[in-house]
Amino acid sequence: MQTQPQRPIRNAEVIAAAHLVAAAVERLTKRGITVVGVEMEPPRPTIRILKHESCTEMVQEGKAAYFGFDQDTYFGKYRQGQFQLNGCRVVWDELGA
Repeated sequence: MQTQPQRPIRNAEVIAAAHLVAAAVERLTKRGITVVGVEMEPPRPTIRILKHESCTEMVQEGKAAYFGFDQDTYFGKYRQGQFQLNGCRVVWDELGA
């Protein structure tokens, strides 16, 4: 009888993170939010999105928050916002903030 090789723990973590990301991206898509990238760092992957009007609403409702403020040579002032969705961190940038 042949047995399946044992899956390394890190591989299992990446697979679990991929499932979280897939479900979160589906939920963001249904809201009309554009995903621009994903950082697959288990246990909490980060999904980067384009700013959407719902982001401002979520900040006002206390469901999202700004966490980064800075100034860039080319783009000027900007800030970053974030909220949690399906075990993932969802972040966006706002220029001219």
